[in-house]
Amino acid sequence: MTWIPVRIDFVEPGTQCHRIANGRHHGFKTSTATILLNEDSGQEYPFGPVCAQHMVSDKSLLRGIPDFTTRDFTLEEGEGDHGSGGKGGFQGADASDAEKAHAFAKRYLMLRMDRVANIPGIQSRIQYAPLEKVYAEFLRTRELTDDASRHIIALERSEKTPVIYRSNHLLDVYTAYVQLNRRIKEVKPGSYLDTLVSIRDNSLLKRLKLSEAQIRAAKLRLHPQAFTG
Repeated sequence: MTWIPVRIDFVEPGTQCHRIANGRHHGFKTSTATILLNEDSGQEYPFGPVCAQHMVSDKSLLRGIPDFTTRDFTLEEGEGDHGSGGKGGFQGADASDAEKAHAFAKRYLMLRMDRVANIPGIQSRIQYAPLEKVYAEFLRTRELTDDASRHIIALERSEKTPVIYRSNHLLDVYTAYVQLNRRIKEVKPGSYLDTLVSIRDNSLLKRLKLSEAQIRAAKLRLHPQAFTG
């Protein structure tokens, strides 16, 4: 059975690691995990960083996987930072510049073609048709060629790419969406729940933007520069 590292990502509170260690499953304190793909079944499963190392034969593959739980290559104060899943991410000290570049390209590709683009109710212009072939090949191999990586990074940095479709902004949208949905599930029916739903549906999903007041009202823990460009 072959396991392929896919990403570090948020998981629902209460999610259990797929691997049984010391006779039991364990959870994730910060609700972040290393997501591995079972190549035989085509299914993805969550693992802690230590358990992920037990499952993957080539440990170097864990150094450069995309991390959706932190905005930068270094840990920042925010949702998911210092999480149990994040220690295997591309912000790790052993990741080479090439591995970091590939991880950045993979994350942008997944944000633009899947993780943000497929959020229910999100505006439809996030997916970018010229990336469809690259993304299809990535899904088949789970790897990017050097040329594909450079192309994706150049696209992300292009002056023609609006700020709202760049990597940091899309990651802000993704993180805010995850946190807002958690809050909405926790809050009892009433005016505050209506406020949270309105912030999510009318601002985040339609405009890909939140104001400082909305972030405070929803009690979101985001990067200090989230949604500022």
